[in-house]
Amino acid sequence: MDLPVLSDMIETLKFHGNLIISSLESIDSEFLEVSPIKNAGTFGKQFRHILDIRKCYLNALRLGTLDFYRRDIDHSLENNKQVLLEELRSVLAEICRIVSTCDGRKVLDKWIDCTPSIKYLGESHQKISPLQVIDLLTEHEVFHEGELALYYRSAGIRFPGNWIAWGLI
Repeated sequence: MDLPVLSDMIETLKFHGNLIISSLESIDSEFLEVSPIKNAGTFGKQFRHILDIRKCYLNALRLGTLDFYRRDIDHSLENNKQVLLEELRSVLAEICRIVSTCDGRKVLDKWIDCTPSIKYLGESHQKISPLQVIDLLTEHEVFHEGELALYYRSAGIRFPGNWIAWGLI
């Protein structure tokens, strides 16, 4: 694996991760309890879920197993903007730090067992590399950027300035 490719992937994840963070920064705490789309959950639930998935991938990098069936989900975070922001930032930074310390030539040699989460990833992803962690997490972040765009439009909230990347300001 070419080291510039790995660093580019990390930078792409940081870019999308920071779009999520800036979207949370841009709303008042009261909006965390708002559900602008019927049956879609609140803003707070969206951000807490994004954090939960980041934690799943971080644990996978640390422990070698990706398990989306976490039992430590803290629903109280859904109403705590400051803690959500702190944790979204710190978990993203730690994921990027761990992956950036992987030797670029050996990044595909470290495999993460995905058996507990095969239902979500599909049979072709029984084992993934740290490189694939970055890829899958980036896909997840982009998906939620789309959901947040719908939330923002439905609630009539202005997009943060860095969302110009999606043409949404």
